[in-house]
Amino acid sequence: MLKKMTFKPLSHGWWKDPVFAGAVGVAAALHLAVLTMQFAMPQESEVTTKEIAVSLRPSDAKIEHADFLAQADQQGSGKFREQHRISADMPAPMVDQTAGEQVQEALEKLQQKRELKFEEKVLMTALSWQKQAEENQRKKTADEMQSQFQAKAAMIASIEAQYLQRQQNFSRQQKIKTIDGIQAKQDNTAAYMEKFRQKVEFYGNRYYPDSAKQQNLAGEVRLMVILNQNGGIRAIRLIESSGHSILDEAAKTSVRKAAPFGGFDAKMKDISELRIVRTWRFDPAEAEFEVH
Repeated sequence: MLKKMTFKPLSHGWWKDPVFAGAVGVAAALHLAVLTMQFAMPQESEVTTKEIAVSLRPSDAKIEHADFLAQADQQGSGKFREQHRISADMPAPMVDQTAGEQVQEALEKLQQKRELKFEEKVLMTALSWQKQAEENQRKKTADEMQSQFQAKAAMIASIEAQYLQRQQNFSRQQKIKTIDGIQAKQDNTAAYMEKFRQKVEFYGNRYYPDSAKQQNLAGEVRLMVILNQNGGIRAIRLIESSGHSILDEAAKTSVRKAAPFGGFDAKMKDISELRIVRTWRFDPAEAEFEVH
């Protein structure tokens, strides 16, 4: 059988129950703590607020340089400080570059350096190629000039050889005879040479220069006289000078005055040209000269 439960009324002496009294005390303490945290007074802010008062007054003066536009000319209570300076004591904002911007700037500088180095390398390469091309062109031009010079030198040498050969052939055909020395006395031209000597000495003494006598000049002149078959003069060549132009010209004059020397005789019929090499000696003591 169920036991019937009965509740005693608490209308009398509830505070005497320790459990109930403790629960009530704990609940009161919790409510007090919650109320204290929710309705606490806020603390005073450290930020100081400054009030700025600006007063404007109309002015009769004509304002030439104004900072702003208005319906009427107005002048403030004070000058516009230092060209639009902020009157409030607020610090100027600081612009700081972020780490990303710094990295981007560093990368851009590095890219610029790389591009500059690349351009320098391209320029150096172009200059090197240009210098090499110019050097090759100069070398090619020098080689061409050297080749042309060698070709001309070979052509000149060939012409000289041909001329020498023709001259030798001409001399053999013309039978040119040169007399140089005393052995001519034993030659078939001995008689002709003796006649030549006598005639030259005769005119040489006859036209002996007075200036050489006055200056007492002495010396020897060596000449080559070239005669044709008729005894005419083809050329007179000075081989060795006496050291005095007067004596040199006197020797040549003696030959010119004595010419012509007559045609070659029968013994000289094979000779087409006779070349006579002799020495003209001037003696100032007796004012005469001789050919030997």
